[in-house]
Amino acid sequence: MKNQIKSKGGLDTIRLYNLAFVVSNIENSIEWYSNILGFKLIMKQSLPVPKGNLEMAFMEGAGMRIEMLQNSNSQLVQAIVNDSKTDEPPTVVGSKALVFQVEDLKLATKELEDKGVNFLWKERYLAEGALFCTMALDPDGNRINIFQSNTVIQ
Repeated sequence: MKNQIKSKGGLDTIRLYNLAFVVSNIENSIEWYSNILGFKLIMKQSLPVPKGNLEMAFMEGAGMRIEMLQNSNSQLVQAIVNDSKTDEPPTVVGSKALVFQVEDLKLATKELEDKGVNFLWKERYLAEGALFCTMALDPDGNRINIFQSNTVIQ
């Protein structure tokens, strides 16, 4: 293998900026991520696109940023919708979940229940004695997986 020269300021400085996903109603999603998970809206704007309009919102919370997009030309892909509503491992390429961790999963699950959140499952171990988690769904059926921190793989 040839010696590769690392550039200063190039890929050696790579880090996560945000996670982005398409939503069906940006106002409902902003409200849900604010009220349910405590994210704060940091920027929202509309951009003209060739076939309509693109609404974009950036939110911060849980030590990260999310970017939500609502396109006037959005479409639901039924395979992704079906994948997010089944209690089976995901099968659609590119489809998974936003994943968080908390100190007390039972308490976090109760707080989500009290807020009327929909669940795929609650308080389940994905591996023997490890990966204790709850799988919630956002307004578009996107999976929100929440792990208890002392059961995650280090």
